Amino acid sequence: MNTVRSIKSLRLVLFALAMFGAPACTARDAEWSATITNSPLVTAGLRGSAAIVDPDANRVLMLPVEGDLTLAPMSIPMGPGFAAARVTSDATRLVTLSLGDVPRRKSTDEGPSLLVMDGSINPKALETYPLSDPMSGLEVDPQSEFAVVYPSASDTETFVQNPNELVLIDLSKPASATNPVPISLRSFGGRPRAFTFTPDLELPGGKRRLLVASTDRDVALVDLSSPEKPEMTVKLTSGADILQPSGTAVSDGEPGIDDDARIAIRTANDPNVIVLDLLATPAGKESPHSFLPVPNINYVGGVPTDMAFVKTDGGPRLAALVPSKKSLTLLEPVTGTTSSVDLGAAFERITIVTDIVGAGTNGGDIALVWSTSTPNVAFVSLGVTIGKPYKSVERVELEEPVSSVIDVPAPNQHLKILAMPSGKNFVVLDLMSRTASPIPASKTGTRVVVSGDGLRAWMVASGEYPVAQLDLSTLHPKNLFLNNAVQDAYEVERRDGGRAVIAIHPAGTVGATVLDAVHPTLENSIEYVGLLLGEFQ
Repeated sequence: MNTVRSIKSLRLVLFALAMFGAPACTARDAEWSATITNSPLVTAGLRGSAAIVDPDANRVLMLPVEGDLTLAPMSIPMGPGFAAARVTSDATRLVTLSLGDVPRRKSTDEGPSLLVMDGSINPKALETYPLSDPMSGLEVDPQSEFAVVYPSASDTETFVQNPNELVLIDLSKPASATNPVPISLRSFGGRPRAFTFTPDLELPGGKRRLLVASTDRDVALVDLSSPEKPEMTVKLTSGADILQPSGTAVSDGEPGIDDDARIAIRTANDPNVIVLDLLATPAGKESPHSFLPVPNINYVGGVPTDMAFVKTDGGPRLAALVPSKKSLTLLEPVTGTTSSVDLGAAFERITIVTDIVGAGTNGGDIALVWSTSTPNVAFVSLGVTIGKPYKSVERVELEEPVSSVIDVPAPNQHLKILAMPSGKNFVVLDLMSRTASPIPASKTGTRVVVSGDGLRAWMVASGEYPVAQLDLSTLHPKNLFLNNAVQDAYEVERRDGGRAVIAIHPAGTVGATVLDAVHPTLENSIEYVGLLLGEFQ
């Protein structure tokens, strides 16, 4: 039988009395009686705890799990006016953005801020970065080093706004007079819409990372090692037709060479790819930078939908998918010459899987391509660039097109979970054996969350009662039917070193069911109700 534990039972009684008009017999802060209005509930899964954002009380409720599956909730205050939340790629920190009190009319009103929280088994606030103006756009670096705050189209309450102003925060350093750093991009009429953080690049003047900010008509490069220096803006549009950036690819080139790093930019509805060579600043040219982007326009045979820099036996190439031609164009970035790989079907997305499956016979990369419009995935061996411009194309037929590809961490990194547009069908793709195992679900809108240890996946349909554990070694599903509808389910480390899964129930004042992640059973699960009513300080 499930153990039902009411959090702060006295508060639940008081809350029920208040709801039915009974006179309150004790004073209590207003936020504990507030109606839960944020829908859907904002939650997140971290390495050692699940998080529930409670904007009515200006806090985040962190939920670490003890060895006996009991929760040890911790309430972390955040600024008023919650705008966005992101989890760092290593799942160790939660970053929340708050607008503050808008408008600020009193000296005691809070300003906007960025809060970084530790998401381990002992969660806590790590750092708060004050911001000068409220902005609701937030992006976090995939390497978890930086965050960017920027104005979004929904920011309408600010009296005067610079839509090309960014705020860069170094998450590895405390708040100071130089962190965060405001950056105003040189604009040709656009506003930032997408951001790419590059890996370390060997550039003239030394190694560094760049931030590529794409607007609807140009791109700007920010040197993350010296963000106080002016950005380098590359204007893509010179005539009446606006070229809108729609994707980037980055290459560091050959190791030990500092003049072959490149950034490729594809644009919407245009058959050309713009390649920026990052070359040394010419002698005599005044510039605060040791390098400058030199653009080259290259025709790839049709409008590309995705691209990646790849290795072939003939050297580096830019591989651009052109669905209208059912082909993959290989562009030699120095000369601009191209060759075409006939894929036999239209594919829109590409990812390089060489690190997982190993290089091809001739040392070339292996690419996985998939389609959002036709039921296909394919493995492309990019091993020959002279004569027949590929070694092999191995297609795998599916029941549906692919809407997204979910990575699996080690030890099952050779697996990819393919989600289908129906929201009911999934496929576990084995990159080594080139097999596709269907995993259908009966509920529309089913989502998959992979465990941090790479051994399991959890499947949940928002608003439904069942959850399922999928063992990624055997592909055996274990279904459980819970007492309350589930919005999200996250697997976390327990404080005793074990694993637990927390299923979040959004109804009322939010509940949760906690189960052992390795051997989940209803008999030893613990069900919580009224989580947002407890003062977990």
